Amino acid sequence: MENIEMIEKLMEKADVTFEEGKGVLESVNWNLLDALIALEKEGKIRSASTSSHSTKQDISEEIENIRSTDEPESFKDVMKRFFSWVKKLAVTGMDNRMLMHGKDGREIFGMPVTVLTVLLVISLFTGFITVVLIGLVIAFFRGCSFSFEGPDLGTEKVNSFMSKIKFTGGRKSESDIEIDDRK
Repeated sequence: MENIEMIEKLMEKADVTFEEGKGVLESVNWNLLDALIALEKEGKIRSASTSSHSTKQDISEEIENIRSTDEPESFKDVMKRFFSWVKKLAVTGMDNRMLMHGKDGREIFGMPVTVLTVLLVISLFTGFITVVLIGLVIAFFRGCSFSFEGPDLGTEKVNSFMSKIKFTGGRKSESDIEIDDRK
């Protein structure tokens, strides 16, 4: 079913204009059933009979009718949705960065989370993951700490947890998770 046909079908079933129908369908990713449910919650569904009331049974019948006539998504639509999700994930990762700080707290290194993830996946498949892990352990034992900055990962909750994880070299600290090397 094409988009215009879906809007017209929605206009038949609900008290909406062309623009309202298009807006509702866009908000539910062009799923006619979800659009009807959203409009039902807003009280904009027309009753099946000429009387002024509608019952849940009438609406359930309409939803079943649409569900049975609704065509399954094509492979193209599924791939379009998948790549849209991947794009959103990549953009979110580029907006957030992982930072490495030295003992004195100054920033040594920073990298977008998307780039970090891609490099980790590549290192996993090329066998360099051990080199990456050894580098992280060396940085950890040299007193480096890690944090995140950005709108999604740069929250106080995440960074307060990250700041507690550091190698203390046997020194006791109330706020740190201690890893004691004197065994």
